[in-house]
Amino acid sequence: MASRKTRAKRRQERMQQLQRSAVASPAQMRIEELNALKEIHPLEEQPASLQDEWEPIPAKEVEQRIECVPLERIVTEQYQRILNMKNVAGIVKNFDPAKLGVLVVSHRADGTYAVLDGQHRLAALRRLGYDAANCIVLEGMTIRQEADYFRRQNENKQSLRINDTFNASLWAEDAESLRIKALMDKYGFRHGKSGQPMCICAIGALQRILRRFGDRTLELTLACIAATWPHDSTILRGEMLAGLGEFWRRYGEKLTVAQFETRMRKHLPMEMYQEARRRTQGKITPATAFNKTIRFTMCAVFVNAYNKQLRTNSPNRLELEWDHDDEE
Repeated sequence: MASRKTRAKRRQERMQQLQRSAVASPAQMRIEELNALKEIHPLEEQPASLQDEWEPIPAKEVEQRIECVPLERIVTEQYQRILNMKNVAGIVKNFDPAKLGVLVVSHRADGTYAVLDGQHRLAALRRLGYDAANCIVLEGMTIRQEADYFRRQNENKQSLRINDTFNASLWAEDAESLRIKALMDKYGFRHGKSGQPMCICAIGALQRILRRFGDRTLELTLACIAATWPHDSTILRGEMLAGLGEFWRRYGEKLTVAQFETRMRKHLPMEMYQEARRRTQGKITPATAFNKTIRFTMCAVFVNAYNKQLRTNSPNRLELEWDHDDEE
């Protein structure tokens, strides 16, 4: 079985070949090139767990063609990433019709076309005054299939962030993403840009806590933040979330959220974060947050804060030991 990077490269090569053919002479596009699009989601190469959750697109039900579509009939759905106007401005400034390629859209029963790939090029065309664009038109897709197409088509692109794929996953009714969203809603969190209390940008950290430690640990992590620091944004950093995940993995059966809130509310997350940076000599970053040593260090900072002013022999003190059995 080809590696994930190899499959992504093959898909990119097929799309580039298709786009070159479309620009040269759309009418001469071979049926074989259109059929190549069906290989974008090779179900037989997907893990069994993903096959169970993914609603496949039956080849017989989805028709594909090249069509010149009026821009006024193309719509952008909420599963798309947030439009980056800087990227749009760059396309406009350096516009070259030969490099534009084709948009990928889904034709719906109401006559509109949902853009699946190329929303930044679409915005640039509108700004430049174009009224139509060549598109690869897919017929017969549900909105769930559209969202899943967008997520899987783009998840191997470096420019697509986890936040973008998470939003698309919700529209595609991905089981893991729905579980995360349900817990966020339960404790009053929202998904968005960082820097605001109760607004989580580090979705990747939540995904890793769920996958590594389970649903209960993720729920305790979110619950303790909502109860203890509802007006703080530093605690929502990926590094802090990783440390809290490790904390509740270790002490979730011993402590309650109420006990945690009582002892921790007087401690400022920024001070604890700075202490973790000092202990790791600045090596704690979002990229290293789930490294075993970094995660343990952040957890140790939380444990020390919790134990502060407790006597050495107090039964309420938390003991922290390096877990040799916890393999990465």
